This record gives sequence, structure tokens and C-alpha cells, in this order.
Amino acid sequence: MPANLNTSFLPLPAVQTAVPGVQAPPSAIGLCLSGGGSRALTCAMGQLRALDALGLMDQIFAISSVSGGTWANSLYTYLPASISDADFLGTAVLDPSQLTVTGSLPYALDQLPPNNLGSVPLGLGVLSDLGEILKLKYEWSYPNSDLWQGLIGHSVLRPFGLWSPDPDQNHFDQHFFSWTDAYLKLPNGTLARNPSLTSGDFYTVSRKRPFMIFNTALFTDDSANADLAPFEANFMLGVRQPIPDTQPIIGGGLMDSMAMTGAYVRDLGNNEMAVAPAKRRYTLADIVGSSSAAFAQELEEQHPALNGLVPRYGYFPIATRKTVAEKTYRFADGGSLENLGLNAMLARGVGRVLVGINTDEALGFDGSNIIVSSDLPPLFGLQPYVKGVGYVPYSQNEGSSSVRLFRHNQVFPTSSFAALQQALWAKRQAGVPIVVRQTLPVLANSWFGVAGNTTVDVLWMYNDFVPAFWNQLSWEVKDAIDVAGFLEFPLYNTFTMLKLNTIAVSALAHFWCWNLAADWRPAAGQPSNAEVVKGMFD
Repeated sequence: MPANLNTSFLPLPAVQTAVPGVQAPPSAIGLCLSGGGSRALTCAMGQLRALDALGLMDQIFAISSVSGGTWANSLYTYLPASISDADFLGTAVLDPSQLTVTGSLPYALDQLPPNNLGSVPLGLGVLSDLGEILKLKYEWSYPNSDLWQGLIGHSVLRPFGLWSPDPDQNHFDQHFFSWTDAYLKLPNGTLARNPSLTSGDFYTVSRKRPFMIFNTALFTDDSANADLAPFEANFMLGVRQPIPDTQPIIGGGLMDSMAMTGAYVRDLGNNEMAVAPAKRRYTLADIVGSSSAAFAQELEEQHPALNGLVPRYGYFPIATRKTVAEKTYRFADGGSLENLGLNAMLARGVGRVLVGINTDEALGFDGSNIIVSSDLPPLFGLQPYVKGVGYVPYSQNEGSSSVRLFRHNQVFPTSSFAALQQALWAKRQAGVPIVVRQTLPVLANSWFGVAGNTTVDVLWMYNDFVPAFWNQLSWEVKDAIDVAGFLEFPLYNTFTMLKLNTIAVSALAHFWCWNLAADWRPAAGQPSNAEVVKGMFD
């Protein structure tokens, strides 16, 4: 490792309005893949499969993801060229009556193609995860602070060639991650500025892919009342906007991902700086693990011997790099702040967004309130639903515990929430795919760096039971899905159903592919599933 790394950085103001290279083109289309563990990964596989089958993936500008959605996004983005998209995503079957329990692909639910994204949930689960963590701890002497990232590396990334433990470096991967090889090799690019490094030191994007945004969050301090600041990563990372009232000021721009955990040395001009490298490199497993840290938090609370499992990293914000030394911050699952990854997309000015609300919270009605996923109300300035209370505006009460952390999330007018509730509920009552298009005014939000004063076209894709799909299945397939999913299809629980079997994974992926890509119509004269989605791209 060289004495210093020559890295780039991008300073950003509190709200981005006209920073070259930061805002998306006005016509850009984004895809958001929410958190939710193995369920979210599997929903994402079906959604990506549908967009691929419709020939629309090349029109996606960026994919923003959280937690289980980041498991899918990271693997899709960095998928080695040796693995085909057809194997990784699976084949679209748009007639549910053709699905079988056994037989041959692509119809049989009990099989997955080689190198399929759906293989990840098969190897997860509380017992298997705990066993792998203990192996890392006691056989390979991982410190507790690296155990969760090591688990993500071994169980999520390694099967796809994106985790290569080095026996000479405490069995931890030593690869940075960046964008493409061509990006690394630009004149005055990363490799030109750092001649001791080669392309082999990085995981890179090997084929045309949307721009990636992996979302996590960091606690502004270690107090009980600390806030969460939005932290995102691709080939650059950090807290985009300066976060007010923090000491030191957090945020203010992005830095090369390889600069993470290093110590600032000095500016070199042209938005470049010298950084003293950390003891180990910041890897793809670090950002993917941070994005999904809720599971680390759960394990840490249950097993005192794993204290310190939740990731902590040294970080120096761009705004204060010259005056404040690197500080260690505790990180959190991206879903602990904003579980849809939507605000990171709005910060870039994306004008059209498909949002996978890949939740395990069914839509409901209590007699006066339509109950929706807790991910949605904070975007409209409302606390998540509370039985007997309904939706409380954050302007009246900032909430407590985890609810309080969502109070910075508002990007849409509160008055627009009821229309979304009603549209979602109408789809649920009709028994059709819960896919709703809505045009919304965007409000300025300095916490996330959203400029506001514009509108966004959103296609909400809500995970819940759809009789129109279910009723086309054979009774044998229905029975197999009920057994595999413990009667919870498609609402597999985030924590208790982290491990899924092949039938549960296959069914959920086929379900979401059908929801978006099938030539099925609720009634004559109404648009098909595919036409609803294609309408976002017109």
C-alpha cells in the first residue's frame, strides 16, 4: 500500500440546483429497490426480470437501493461478464397457469438457473448466519467490527465472484470498488494518479448498467438523541449535503470510495486530495453490509458476545476535511432512515421513478384509515400508522425512538397522501396488481439535498397479495407456495424469513415479473400490466 492515495472529491452545497455532473437529465428514469431482506431481494429480482423482458433496462438512468434491495443492486451492477443476465435474473413466465412445482425451467418452481440471484436467500437464515459469523470470529480471528461485513462477503458476494478473502490479510477481501475499467484508466484518472494500483485492485462494472446508488446512514453522534444522516455510495461516497447543527459539520460532498476510512492529508488542487490509507481497504462488503445493518443490530442485541457487530467507520466530511480530523461514526441500515431509496433519487433531480415498495406490511383498513407501509407516510410529513391514532403529522409531534428518525424525510405535500392511499386500496380491493402512477410536487429537503420546486412522476409498486395472479395458478402450485411460504406469500417477514427455499423465491420473483410485464388486463379497454409500466417510458 502506498504512503498516500491520490483521490478525487466532489464538494456539494446544501441543495443541488446547478452543479455540473450532479443532477440527472430532466427526462431521466430511476428505479428504487426498497429494503426488506430476502423478500426485498427476491421482489427486486422479479422487477428487474420484468424490465429486462420488456426491453426497458437500457432506459433506466439509476438504481437506488436499500438493505435487501442493495444485495440485489450490488450483485446486478457488478455481475461478472462470465454470468449471463438470463441466468442471474431468470426467464419471464407471463402466464401463471404454466407454472409447475417440478419439471423443467423456466416453469418449475423447485429449480433456479445457475448463478441465479435467488440463490442468495437459500444460504441465509439466523442459524446459518450465526454459524458463519462464529466461524469468522473463532477460526479466522475476525474482530467483531468486521464480522457482519465478512458474513455479507461470504454469503452474498462470494458466490458471484465479488469476495476474495486474502489469507495474508486476515482473510478479508482487499479489493476496492469503483465504476468501469475505462473510468479507472482515464487520463489523470485513478490509476494514473496512483501508479502503485492496477485494475486488479478494484471490482468494476463490466457491462452496461444503470448508475448505482447504495444507501446507508450514519448516526450524527453517539448520544441517545442522535439523528441519522443519509450516506450513499457508488464509485464516490459520503453525505452529499452539509447536515446542520452537527459538530463537526457532517457532509458537504462525496469522495472516492477508496478514500473511505482513510485520513485526510492535504488538498492537491483540481478537487483532488491526498489520503493516508486505513489499515484495511473499504470494500464492496462494507457498503453492502452497512446498507443492511439492521440484521447486524438484531444479532448484536441477541448475542452479547457479538457486541460491536454494527459497522463503525472512520469518516471525514468534505465540508470540514481541512480542519477536523477523521472521526469514527456508527452506521445504520439505510431503512432506519429512508427505506425506499427514493430521496437519494430526488436529490439528483430524476423526473420519473419506479419505486418498489417491497414490504411485508399488507394494505388494510381500520374503518377510518387506509393502512399502508410505514415507509410511505414520512415522505408526506406523517408518522407511520398507529392503531387508534392514525397518522400524526410530524409538524405536531416529532415522535420517539425509530419513528423520530423519519422526521426529516418529507419530500411531498401532506395533502397528496390521501390520494395515494385511496389508489393503492382501490387496486387491492379490485384484486389486481397494486401498481399506481402518481404525479407529485417535490418539496425542498435540505437533509437529503432535494432542491424541490418541481414535480416527479412516480410508479408505486406495492408488494401485497394479488388475487388476479393467484387465481391463475394450479392447485398444486398454490399448495406448494403456501407450504414454502408458511401461508405468508408474498409478505415474507423481513427477519423471521431471511432464509427462503427455492419454491418461495421462485414464486415471488414470478409474481413480480407478472405484475409488471404480463399482457394481462383487469378488464376490456383497460391497460395491461405491461402497458402501465411502458407508459412511464413514453
